[in-house]
Amino acid sequence: MKNPLKLRNISDVEDELNIIISCQHRPKYDLSIFQIFEFISSNIEYSIQNAGSKSSVGFWNRFVGKYKFAKLVSSGNYTKANQIMGFPNKVETGDLRSAETRLKTALTAFKLHSGPFGEHPVYGALDKKQWEKILSILSSFLFGYIELEGDEKLRYLKDKEAKREKVEQVKQDLRENQYLKEASGSRDGNQHKNNNRRWKNKKKSNYKGNKNHGGGGTK
Repeated sequence: MKNPLKLRNISDVEDELNIIISCQHRPKYDLSIFQIFEFISSNIEYSIQNAGSKSSVGFWNRFVGKYKFAKLVSSGNYTKANQIMGFPNKVETGDLRSAETRLKTALTAFKLHSGPFGEHPVYGALDKKQWEKILSILSSFLFGYIELEGDEKLRYLKDKEAKREKVEQVKQDLRENQYLKEASGSRDGNQHKNNNRRWKNKKKSNYKGNKNHGGGGTK
């Protein structure tokens, strides 16, 4: 299966998931969308929940696992479903809304979790960045099984960009209003200082006039 998706990190996976949920979609092949979401969720949860468990993998298998990991990262994608351990081999259905929530929760948990992480059953010990790479490649492959109808994705992206531009315009307007307000306040402050200065000068002038020309004196 050709897969044009290239999700680089968990944030990309989140963005693509939101697009899928927001658009009209259907499975391309013999998997349900429920299964796809559930499988990705279980892999993310495994990376966190399996932390600290003892590995029974021998030295040779660890070495092979590291080789397979390097090869996968180098290629950047799976080419066949049988490369993925535990990949579903028959269609299963379930509550899609529940699967969506589970996947969103798993993605958030992964982003917040700094470590430690469990060993991958094939690739061995992985840190967060390595797990993120594996999960992104896995999600790219599985999301490739989902077809968005018509130009739904393009429409979604355009709407998202329009909303972003609207937010930026509001922020720009607020910054300009704040600048004008501060500039106006500065001018008012300077005007007030000038008025005070003129008043003081006038008072000083009157005081001198009274001293030099005022009536009265000693006899």
